Amino acid sequence: MRDMRVRKLTPTECERLQGFPDGWTDIRDATPDTPRWQALGNSMAVPVIRWLGERIQAVDEIEVEVYGHQQR
Repeated sequence: MRDMRVRKLTPTECERLQGFPDGWTDIRDATPDTPRWQALGNSMAVPVIRWLGERIQAVDEIEVEVYGHQQR
């Protein structure tokens, strides 16, 4: 039977999944992988945050149309 271990993602693969450009966490020449993984683990996915912001903005615009101002 073949070895069924799952390999770790590289920091570059993690950056891509989070929506960052390649090398975003490589802040100095040849930054070790562990601090890069930690930085990515403490971050938020850029596309998700962008989507949330767009949805909030859309609701605010609907409230202005309906009520003449934003509800708070």
